[in-house]
Amino acid sequence: MLQNRIRAATIGLLVAVPLHGQARDTVPAGRDSAAVELPSLLVVASILPVAGPAVGPGLPARAATVSGAAVDAWEPRLLPEALASQPGISLYDDLGSPFKATLAIRGFAASPVVGLPQGVSVFLDGVPVNEPDARQVNFDLLPLEHVRAVELLSGTAALLGPNSLGGAVNLVTRHGGGEAEGEIEVAAGSFGTRSVEGAVGGDLGGMGYYAGGGWRSERGWREVTSAEQLDAFLSIGRTRPERGYRLQAYAARSYAETAGSLPLSVYRGDPRANLTAGDFEDLSQLHLALAGYGRLGGGRGSFSLYLRAHGAERFNVNQAADPDVRSFSENRTLGASADWRWVQSAAGATLGVRVGATAAGHRTGVRIFAERIDPGITTHVRSPISEGGVFGVVDYLRGPVTVSGGARLDGVRVPFRNRLDSARDTTSAYVELNPRIGVAVDVGGGASLYGSVARSFRAPAVIELACADPEDPCPLPFALGDDPPLDPVTAVTGEGGIRWLRGPAVLSASVYRTDVRDDIFLFPYSEGDEPQGSTIDGYFANVDATRREGVELASHLAFRGGHSAYLNYAWTRATFRVDDIELFSIREEAGGENEVEKGDRLPLVPDHTLHAGFDLALPGGVGLGAASRYTGERFLRGDEANEEAPLGGYFVADLRVALSRGPWELQALVGNVFDSGYAAFGTFNLYQGGGGVLERFLTPGEPRTLRVVLRRSWGPPRR
Repeated sequence: MLQNRIRAATIGLLVAVPLHGQARDTVPAGRDSAAVELPSLLVVASILPVAGPAVGPGLPARAATVSGAAVDAWEPRLLPEALASQPGISLYDDLGSPFKATLAIRGFAASPVVGLPQGVSVFLDGVPVNEPDARQVNFDLLPLEHVRAVELLSGTAALLGPNSLGGAVNLVTRHGGGEAEGEIEVAAGSFGTRSVEGAVGGDLGGMGYYAGGGWRSERGWREVTSAEQLDAFLSIGRTRPERGYRLQAYAARSYAETAGSLPLSVYRGDPRANLTAGDFEDLSQLHLALAGYGRLGGGRGSFSLYLRAHGAERFNVNQAADPDVRSFSENRTLGASADWRWVQSAAGATLGVRVGATAAGHRTGVRIFAERIDPGITTHVRSPISEGGVFGVVDYLRGPVTVSGGARLDGVRVPFRNRLDSARDTTSAYVELNPRIGVAVDVGGGASLYGSVARSFRAPAVIELACADPEDPCPLPFALGDDPPLDPVTAVTGEGGIRWLRGPAVLSASVYRTDVRDDIFLFPYSEGDEPQGSTIDGYFANVDATRREGVELASHLAFRGGHSAYLNYAWTRATFRVDDIELFSIREEAGGENEVEKGDRLPLVPDHTLHAGFDLALPGGVGLGAASRYTGERFLRGDEANEEAPLGGYFVADLRVALSRGPWELQALVGNVFDSGYAAFGTFNLYQGGGGVLERFLTPGEPRTLRVVLRRSWGPPRR
């Protein structure tokens, strides 16, 4: 019985509510009956048991879960949209395509943009999906339509491995089992949007199965911004209380034309314009994973083996004086993880122990070609990256207090093989120990308090290491070359908070501060001949100190009859903590500077975000929902010195209306109901078409859209 109670407390974070991007943070002690007992493999696939104690009233950090029902209801294109209502979350788009959004958590990014510093780790059923060449995340290759839950852990996720500076996200997929069920869905909408998807699941001779796939196409609301996605997903296995296994296969393809940002003079007159027509990203992915669990030595052991293959062709059309750039990248990953959990109760106390190990080998290749101006190959590199880690956690529960302590030791080795000049081959290696300690206290009345301190790190990406020599800078768009190694980025986060469950309300509040050492930024090269046009030579280097700090407030109300509402707010402050450093900015071409002082704000991180929404279950099978978000002012990229006016804050509201009749559901989704005009991203550049004048370059936000979705399902309703 004790182990069942512990399991319920652990997976209580996975309670699913049909609300746009909002779910309960935890189930306080004494309320275990609120937890949904989910299959054992779901706990294996979850990142939350690794991130927090296996005993006690909850995680010593802010965590939330978006249910699969919410994803089905609101039909987000990408993972960032599914998380958009959570406190501390903001989105932006510097590639000019709704399929290429960047997700920011507490001022750290998870992005598809190659070369942007990444600080959030993303997992698919516990398998890391950040690509090894630049640690980017290709959200358009993730199986969002096949998830049963999306887990969000905000703050330093020390025990989840490298790159978890600002948090971690995990997609827990559907596994089938039980009575046969399925659905088919078709949709159409604004700007040529069309999609078809379907899935079946159930149990066949004791073997649980789930299979699904989909196709989506859009013409795009801006000129020459079409997109198309294809995916197929299969999961089969056998899950029992004592032991089980699951085999998963997933393949995806995504092609998207991107428009980038526009000079202000064009943005004001025609935000639909595309001045670099021809930009595209053509991506493919194959993901295979085998996971299993069973009783082992008085505890429970689990393992996973995975193989990932990713390929990308990217083409970037530049202004007339700059060369166009075509790149090809290949990533192959073979990885494994294993852990063992043990829980024992004696003398009124409970002790939990968890130990584990991870290992992965990557084969990464990058080729970059200049086209139109001095055409030819500029880069051809290979990098056989290897990484591994071991971790241990000890949790001790006595009465209402749980103390949790653990540490993870990671090693990352990044060889650099220059196929154009083997004399420039080199290897960088990093070994880091990252501890974590936390306390959670059940104070009664449905409330619990928590506090934690943790350290995490990320190793510099291949692209950063390859462009780090101030004596041999890389033109932007940059080529790669062998350069001096960078220091790893480290982050120490202190956090405290409260969770309170009272009647229909779930309330939470947290305050945190993350001190970052050796953050990586782009510096300008100011000696010798500069490239012609609108590019500047630059190199990556470490900045001694930056900081992210903030307050997050979340509230969720769940009423009888299926009605619910939420209101979330976050204040986030991301700043430099050093003086007199000059960072890269195209503004230097026009005589400007970008000299950062202590206290200057990091770009594209809003001070204030506010999210509110509701879902109503009305008579006659009618559903009505609304979701709104306010994003505050943000400084532009290239203005790290905060010398120019920031981007203005903006407000966006979405609406959902659904009608259900038996197995049929028809819904209309209206995005940006009030057709608000706003800039989703901002930077600076020289506009050659406007006489070479320095201008603000802005990416316009998507206008009002309409999608109509028809769904036919069979089998038992999903919980």
